[in-house]
Amino acid sequence: MRRIGIGLVLFGVALAQGFKEDLRATVEPLLLGLAGGTEVLAEAAEAYAGGPTTEGLNRLRLLWLAARRPWEELEAFAFGPVGEFDPYLDTWPISPEDLKRTLGSPAADLPPEVRGFHALEYLLFQEPARTPEAARHLARLARDLAEKAAALRRAYLDYLEKTPEEELKEELYAASLELAEELFSEKLKRPESPYAQASAEDYRANAQGLAKALALLPLPGLAWALALDLERAVAALPSPLEGAWDDPKVALALARARDLYAALGKAPVGRAERRALLWLRAFREEYLDEGEVDEGLEALEGLKAALAGTPREEEALKLVEALEAKVRAAAPKEEVEPLVKALEDLLR
Repeated sequence: MRRIGIGLVLFGVALAQGFKEDLRATVEPLLLGLAGGTEVLAEAAEAYAGGPTTEGLNRLRLLWLAARRPWEELEAFAFGPVGEFDPYLDTWPISPEDLKRTLGSPAADLPPEVRGFHALEYLLFQEPARTPEAARHLARLARDLAEKAAALRRAYLDYLEKTPEEELKEELYAASLELAEELFSEKLKRPESPYAQASAEDYRANAQGLAKALALLPLPGLAWALALDLERAVAALPSPLEGAWDDPKVALALARARDLYAALGKAPVGRAERRALLWLRAFREEYLDEGEVDEGLEALEGLKAALAGTPREEEALKLVEALEAKVRAAAPKEEVEPLVKALEDLLR
């Protein structure tokens, strides 16, 4: 029998279904909202390209905001095929200079830095596409976004169908953990949709998606309470958030995200070795890819907790201690990579 925690009652998940059915029932409306919202946006952009007007531009802005919301909720479910599509949907930051330089180019020929939600955001809010050439390019980018969103929907539902339930639980846990970490380490420290001044709306959707994701997992009561605390704190953020980073409400939301991240790191979802590998992946992303020392050390703390009681705990902890020393000394990637690889090999 599937374990039922208090969080399932709090969040109103259908208790009679299995995990995979619950997951699909939660994610499919978000995928449909993304695909449908971007399709409406693309059709409106194509109409706008036929005769740009202020009224048409304002409508596109509203449609952009509406299409973006389900995507931001989906960040809590960002696993499986999402990694393949994410660069073309949501690369940030973009390159405004390259975006201007590539006006008129086919969308399929463009790199991620000039495609997706944020390229459209720039052309709608920062330097509105009022000329015929810019309006046509806006329409091409909107159509490209809609096609990618529709393809993601198909690929994601196929992935859910074919992937074993336990693996999906582990992937959902990892995605939730990653989003909680990203909220306090990045999102709540800088804007994500600055041209539209919609960062607060992005983060509210993130928190709501995170609550939906966590409601599907067998987690302790503390995690549920912290998820609700985070959702309330993010809901109270000033809007627009841009220019309000010193507001105490931002600091409170950041602290709530950090607390949730710490609690999730101790949550027994999936095999211990798998959880350890997820923390190691977080370390790789934070330190090796981003150069973030504090976030890298926090990932190693989570890794140590995940290693507790595993068959090769003692051997693995020696490698983790060596990693910590390298990180505190701000060692270059070339010195750290072999230790990470050794840990990965040990845990697999």
